[in-house]
Amino acid sequence: MSNELYSERKFIFMTLDPIHIGTGGTNLGIVDNTIMREAGSNIPIIPGTSLSGAAKMYAAMFMGDLDAAGSKKPKSTENPVSYTFGYINGSGSKQTSKAGVVSFSDARIVLFPVCSSEGTIWVTTRAMLNEIGFDVKGLGPDEEKAYHLGGTDENSKIKIGWLFIDVENIAIEKPKLDGLAEKDEWKVVEQKIYIVSDKLFTQIVNDNLETRTSVAINPETGAAEDAALFTYEAIPRATWFISKVIQDDFRSTGFKTAMESYKGNERTRDWNSPMDVVRTGFKVIEFMGIGGMTTRGFGRMTIISGGEN
Repeated sequence: MSNELYSERKFIFMTLDPIHIGTGGTNLGIVDNTIMREAGSNIPIIPGTSLSGAAKMYAAMFMGDLDAAGSKKPKSTENPVSYTFGYINGSGSKQTSKAGVVSFSDARIVLFPVCSSEGTIWVTTRAMLNEIGFDVKGLGPDEEKAYHLGGTDENSKIKIGWLFIDVENIAIEKPKLDGLAEKDEWKVVEQKIYIVSDKLFTQIVNDNLETRTSVAINPETGAAEDAALFTYEAIPRATWFISKVIQDDFRSTGFKTAMESYKGNERTRDWNSPMDVVRTGFKVIEFMGIGGMTTRGFGRMTIISGGEN
């Protein structure tokens, strides 16, 4: 059983449905229920706490002991899910707890889909492409221009929403992150990626989020409740995210001991480290979703890179 004490894995996700990670309240404005944003950039994110909670829940479901995901005491705290994510049981003097051995960064947008005069394209920034293994440090500092990756035509213009900006075609190497260049999903988007400045990226993303309207239904009449109309925003499908997961397991034989102590189903026999437990939880998000509105067709996303090793 291989179990590194310290490792870092970058996971690339693509949303299959719109994603709504709410702020937990309503706002006075165009949209009632807004989504989580990064404070410094105002760009939507999926918080690390949401990723951790979903991964823990689905890994526990896969293991066959849902109590390992909640506040109830599981059948045994010596199990791979409790070891990976930690646990807290009971209250007062009877409370027991243990810290987990993995930590999650917020998932940030790498590629964002928008409608343009050239059809659907994906916009990004120089910094985010560097995260997935591109070397684009030599680009000019022009904040009013878009750079088309892999473009071979003459330089032109493109209309993105209300923006009409100059386009410069550039050729760069393929991404070096975990065989990303060989993925079918990457081959679909690689000729449709445009790099814009951080300033334009924030504007483009916030101007092209999904906004939906719903209404509460009166269960007795089956009709809409009076004054119960509300709006909510979401990150659109086909958005690409990146998140880092760090395994910091100072107990060199701890996971092995937890696996030996756990008497569960055979589906967990391929778990060799806490990172394998996280990866399993992430894979189930493709079917069960993350965030709010999952019963309304929201929440699913799939692993593009980071789940195969």
